[in-house]
Amino acid sequence: MKKKLDGGLKKILVCFLFFIFSLKSVHSSQILDYETDEFINQILGDIIKVNKVNKKIKFKINNSNEINAFVDINNVIHINSGLIIYCTDYVALLSVLAHEVGHIALNHISLRKKTIEDSKKYNNIGLLSVIAGSTLTQNPQLIQGSILTTAVLSNQNIVFSKDQEMEADLYALKTLNLLETNSKSIQTLLETIEQKLLDKGFSRDKQRISTHPYFEDRILLIQSFKDNKEANFNYNYNEKFNYIKAKFVGYGDNEEVLNKLNEPFKAYAESIKIARNGNLKMSLKNLNEIIKKYKNNFLLETKADILFSYGYTEEAIKFYKKNLEKYPLNYYAQIRIFENIEIKNLSDDNTEIIFQKNKDLLYKYYNNKNILLKYIELAKKLNKKEWLKFFNFVLSINNIKKEVFEIEITKFKKTKNKDLLKLINIIQNISK
Repeated sequence: MKKKLDGGLKKILVCFLFFIFSLKSVHSSQILDYETDEFINQILGDIIKVNKVNKKIKFKINNSNEINAFVDINNVIHINSGLIIYCTDYVALLSVLAHEVGHIALNHISLRKKTIEDSKKYNNIGLLSVIAGSTLTQNPQLIQGSILTTAVLSNQNIVFSKDQEMEADLYALKTLNLLETNSKSIQTLLETIEQKLLDKGFSRDKQRISTHPYFEDRILLIQSFKDNKEANFNYNYNEKFNYIKAKFVGYGDNEEVLNKLNEPFKAYAESIKIARNGNLKMSLKNLNEIIKKYKNNFLLETKADILFSYGYTEEAIKFYKKNLEKYPLNYYAQIRIFENIEIKNLSDDNTEIIFQKNKDLLYKYYNNKNILLKYIELAKKLNKKEWLKFFNFVLSINNIKKEVFEIEITKFKKTKNKDLLKLINIIQNISK
């Protein structure tokens, strides 16, 4: 392998290995990982299908050790990485996602907003994401402090919230029945969360003022519900989940969970951790053994991430491309490849091909600064003045007033370039 960086910089880059995994966009707290996205979309698809939900469910994965999931005011499900790490199988994650879909399907956010507006006691819309938290809130101090110090909710509204949470629990259990599956992992997850809350001093008395039912009540509800005896436990799903969980564990610092992993997932997590600790050779040796034995193309993407973090850009790109052969819609691998194209030595024809070939990335991730900067390079070389002017405008959007934005966007919309107009319309619609 041709080394790109000297040894002095290597140690600094190793510290950023987790961010290669998690920060493939400008969003500092969001994890963008195609393997995880596809798996969660698969599970959500099952939940939506059996419940005949007619709403499109969006989600985000947050880089947070807290075992939590919640729905925000835009009906977007937020999933913390800590939740994935502490679920012992895919059914536990499915049950949490079903709970959150229940909040959306049962229109809980709108009902709660209306109740709060009617009471005229709610003056901070930003708190809705806290109040609308799932079964899995692990920030009782945040809930308790926000509610008590601002006098946001009355006791009646807190009871109403508990009722909604119980409805969402029932929705999740009904979903498991419809899918004819179940697992003790759901109870295990609740018990884990309860113990962590108790360790933080969140006693049963303090639970009384939270928005969620008591843990023992929820566990009794689970135990009293129809037992499907794990009839349709999907082992294919569970294998996918275990690879994802191992990856999250490897990028984290949870020895307790790592030591409980079975093989090859433990070895996979350890190979990532070894790379983070600075031993590239041992990491790749272990990872190569897993890749050879288990045919999982996402292991190639992890290998690429590790190589990239150590400065082996050319070698990393090769493995990103191998992953794309199997998963051509892996936009995050495409972004990594696109960001590292050397433009200065390309012919104009090849530069134009790259410009046209990657427009889907531009439409989908127009707010990714690295993509915009790369497109500015391309536009300069190809002398695409109209595109270049608009790219620079996009980079300045956060620093201009709304009325200025509307004036300028109207000017840009006079273009006769259909591809540029498509990008202009996307950005204008998002900004409304």
